[in-house]
This record gives sequence, structure tokens and C-alpha cells, in this order.
Amino acid sequence: MAFRRLRHLVWAAGAPVVLLASALASSGAAQAADSLYAVAKLSVDITAKDAVAAREMGMAEAEQRAVEIVLKRLVPLSVYASLPELSKEDVEGMIDGVSIRSEQNSSTRYLGVLDVSVNERAVKQFLEEQSVAYSETRPSSISILPLVLDGASVKSEGAEGWRQAWESLDLSHGVTPATILKPRPNLDARAVKAVLAGNAEALTSMQEDYGDGPLVIAVGQVDGKTFVTRLAGADSVGAINYGHTDTFTGDAKEAARNAAAIAFGILENRWKVSQEGEAPPTAVKYDEGTPGAGETPKEGVEVPRNVVAEVEFSGLKDWQDMRERLMSIAGIQALEVNSLSARRASVTFDYAGSLGRLQTELGQNGFVLDEKDGNFVLRSR
Repeated sequence: MAFRRLRHLVWAAGAPVVLLASALASSGAAQAADSLYAVAKLSVDITAKDAVAAREMGMAEAEQRAVEIVLKRLVPLSVYASLPELSKEDVEGMIDGVSIRSEQNSSTRYLGVLDVSVNERAVKQFLEEQSVAYSETRPSSISILPLVLDGASVKSEGAEGWRQAWESLDLSHGVTPATILKPRPNLDARAVKAVLAGNAEALTSMQEDYGDGPLVIAVGQVDGKTFVTRLAGADSVGAINYGHTDTFTGDAKEAARNAAAIAFGILENRWKVSQEGEAPPTAVKYDEGTPGAGETPKEGVEVPRNVVAEVEFSGLKDWQDMRERLMSIAGIQALEVNSLSARRASVTFDYAGSLGRLQTELGQNGFVLDEKDGNFVLRSR
């Protein structure tokens, strides 16, 4: 494409990077500031044989990710997983332009934060060729209040960079546009904990302090080598009370970024599901627990309507096979994918019956349902 050739020529001539950024930003094809077809704040970190190659690879990665993000915005994630893989040429044909927020480079490494404009017509044509329905409907903006609880006090930020993780997300272009708020100086930890506990009066009082629109309290905590996320309040769909725990082995800040991205994905998917006429998925905690290996299933424990589970798999093909088998199990209905990564997916489905019966049904179809860190984990035998 023309802009890709321009990118190479600018580097070959040694021209200042700001010239390229300005040229692309002024492109007549640039999307509106809040368009679903614009993707902002994409971070890339590429090492290659030389600086030019690293930068080219970084740009290509940002473009690939931008197209994937736009497709995920438009179609259900369960449908997105079945779309054909896009070639490099396919991706290039869906890009309008790239602008640069910041970049650094060495002789072999390129680090950049980029904004990418995706071609609306090309994306729609691709989806129509695949006979995939899509939706561009978006709700009014919601407010998100990232918080860290430290004993009896509330903080806007902690060492794990929880607030920074939310601010690094592209919230204005998402399916559910969102604005990040700062906590008021007099915010009481008891009020926050009351909202997390589902106290409607506490939520109403807090919403009055921060405005009348939908308000989601997002609490992130490091607990040893786990990162605990809680969302409580009301989003564009209605009341939400979501909890998620992830084990991490590396940097706590990276864990916070991953947790914030998953949490925002949950909010987006709730809106998308609501537009399809389904009940929005909400995570459910189970005080009874689930039986481990060798234990007897609890036949008397009734599974609530909405079940949330983490699905572990080895790759895309394995995930597609597992999803098809799950959808064919009697009693499991309205299977939705809340988030999807290279080795894990968060799914929500409806099931009416006991926990023991659910485990039996899953076991007969080659699955094992365990409990880990307070969450259901589903994997193949």
C-alpha cells in the first residue's frame, strides 16, 4: 500500500519521524476520534537484524493487532474465533493509516506506541464475504473508577500500577466507551466494600458523588502471586458484580495490565450479548466450592443460571474443538466468550441443574471441571 512504501522511503532517506506521523495523521481517510474503526495506544516492542527491519515489523504487528481488535468489536468473540486467518496482504488492505504517539529505537530494537486507522469499508466487505453479521451499536459512555484497597484506606494507585493499566487501554474507541475517574479525597473504604458486597444504597450514594451515569468500581489487588480483580456497580447493561483471580509469575504491573484488559473486555461483551437478546453474563462465586480429584461430586449443589469458567487449551485448533464440544452438551445453553487469549478463554453459559450433574455431563464429553483460586477451570482430559 502507498503509506507502507512511504514509511520505508522516509527511513531510507533518514527523514525525521515526526514527518511520517504528521503525514499519516492528516490523511483524509483518518477515522473520527471515537470511531470503532480507530485503535489507539498500541504498544509494540520488536527486535530484529537492524533498526529498519525492527520498525517495519513493529508497524506490521500494530496493524495486525488493530484489525483483530476491530473485528472483535464488531462480532461476538465466539464468532471471531471461527474467522479465517488473515494474510499480511489482507491486513494491509484493511489499513488506512498509522500515527505515532511515541517511539524509541536502538540498532536492533524498536519500541513504539501507535494509533491505527482501519478501513471501515474493507472490514465490512470481509465480514460480508464470510456471511458474518456484525453490529456497530454502542451505548452511552460509562464511568470507571479504578481503586486499590489498602486496609481501611482507599488509594487511586498502587505499586502494581492498577490505575495506569486502565489509562493505557483504548477506552474511547471500544464497544462500550468509558471515562476513567479519580477517587474523591473523602472516599471511605467501607463504602467501597459495601458496593463490592452488592449494597444498592451504597452504590446509589457513590453514583450521586460521581455523576448520575453508570459507574463501575474496579478494584485491583496483588495477593502474593495472584492478581484479584473486582468489578461492581452498574455499566451500560445494568448491575454487575464480577470477580476474577489470575496467577502470575512475572511482573505485577504486567499482571495488572492483563487484568484491566480482561475486565474491560467483560464490560464490552456484556453490551454485545445484551444486543443479541441474551441475559448479560455476570461472574458468580461459589461458596460451596467444587470437588477436586477423587472427591464425590456434590449432587445437591445447584448451579446458578450463569456459570463462568476459565477454559485452558493448547492452541487455536484445540480451542475451536473444545468450544464445539461444549456447545453440543445437553443442558449447556447461551455459551458466550468473555475473553480470549492464546492459551485461555473466559466463558459464560447457562446451566440448570446440580454441580455434580454438570461435572458428569462434562466428563462424558472429555472435560474436567476443577476449582482453582475460587474460579472454575475447564480443560480437556
